[in-house]
Amino acid sequence: MPLRNGIVKFSQWLASELGIETMKMAGKDVYIIIVARYLRLFAYGTVALILALYFEELDFSDAQIGLFMTLTLLGDVIVSLLLTSVADSLGRRRTLFLGSISMAISGAVFALTSNYVALLTAAIIGVISPTGNEIGPFRAIEESTLAHLVPEAQRSDVFTWYVVLAVLGTSSGLLAGGQIVDGLQALDGWTELDAYRAIFWTYTGVGCVKAIMILFLSRACDHGHEKRSQEEQHRVAENEPLLGGNDAQSALGEADSVPKESTRWNPISRLSQETRWILLKLCSIFFLDSLGSGMVPFSLINLYLERKFQLGKGKLGGIMSATW
Repeated sequence: MPLRNGIVKFSQWLASELGIETMKMAGKDVYIIIVARYLRLFAYGTVALILALYFEELDFSDAQIGLFMTLTLLGDVIVSLLLTSVADSLGRRRTLFLGSISMAISGAVFALTSNYVALLTAAIIGVISPTGNEIGPFRAIEESTLAHLVPEAQRSDVFTWYVVLAVLGTSSGLLAGGQIVDGLQALDGWTELDAYRAIFWTYTGVGCVKAIMILFLSRACDHGHEKRSQEEQHRVAENEPLLGGNDAQSALGEADSVPKESTRWNPISRLSQETRWILLKLCSIFFLDSLGSGMVPFSLINLYLERKFQLGKGKLGGIMSATW
């Protein structure tokens, strides 16, 4: 009996530490967002494995491939900034839906044409990841949505699963992409270029599935719902002034201390001076990290390994998957 009780207690502790208890109560919207991110990173992984190899097969020069990587990432920055800036006014669900549709369109363009300008335009305006990492407006919108869907005490558990499943998505995408290419090349009549294009059709399919999943998100994900919840808290605080005290009024009124017109166009103005300094330091660290990784994007690493060791795509995908 003591042994059994010990096992039960250990299981409960482990479930709590791994966030399993939190995830059980997280709700449909959280599940959809996390699974959608897994699928998205899976698609990113399949494309990152073969993107530079695909361009080499199309006889693009190394300079063209490097320029493509640079302009694609720069375009993603601009598009992401624009979409995340209007996400709350346009609607978070609507913005995620549009992002998924652009992801599907980009994959279709890559599967249908060999024109360099068309591919570059599709990669810049749409969503194509040359690195296997998160790009586009998805992550910022999803994280802000999760932050107001989940109570503060449970956020670390939810974000842990959000990150872990994303990494597993990229890893499994790399593995699957390599196996798919090798499997298709083994079929009669399939060239290496045909196999690469099949990967982009898979990418398109994932974008369509994501778009359908977004349709099942509830209104609780949108910024308007969050504002209504805050207004309800204001009414409760006004009706019960003696229970909340000055602390409650201060916490609820902090966001109102800045004129609404200025926060609409300058979200940074909502942050305290201390928070702005922390944000600046974190952004500086991220910038330096990205500067280094930008010199060796994942697709170019795959191209280098394939050229140097003549690896099969299945073996290359397995190595990269394990590394990830």
